[in-house]
Amino acid sequence: MWREAVLTQVLVIGILDTCAVAQTPTLLRFEDKQSRFAISQAIKGAAIRLERRACQEVLSDFTDETGQSLSATLAASGRTPVEAFGLLWFVDDPRAPQCESGARLAFTQTGSHLIHVCGQHFTSWFTRHRATTEIIVIHEFLHTLGLAENPPTSEAITQRVTVRCGG
Repeated sequence: MWREAVLTQVLVIGILDTCAVAQTPTLLRFEDKQSRFAISQAIKGAAIRLERRACQEVLSDFTDETGQSLSATLAASGRTPVEAFGLLWFVDDPRAPQCESGARLAFTQTGSHLIHVCGQHFTSWFTRHRATTEIIVIHEFLHTLGLAENPPTSEAITQRVTVRCGG
């Protein structure tokens, strides 16, 4: 009888674990296979980094426009960083004005869950500096949680994400 109870508990825990698995971000308009591969791999790498407690601490380093820490904002939503990350949408947007100079890999608006990716430029960086693209994805994730720029500068955000999530 006790074996059946233990087996039932193990099955219930397994089902709950399956339900709790984070959703994978949605990819839109990635028609180029190399760009699709690059962003999907960078997203996977960023998600792995976000699972680490040290990386999650970056959420306490920044605040939204109301002065509330991003970690408090996220806690109020009832989601973990990985769960919130899984709700993002990434769109290949190479013709966006922000992509024309070749200086940006991705961009978003504060509070938006849609991250625009400069496809070919992102792919080029991914092939040479994979870790950097993962850091940039996390940087953009912070903006989706309410982090504005200037201040802090884009460079300061990326530097802090690198300190907390790099390596």
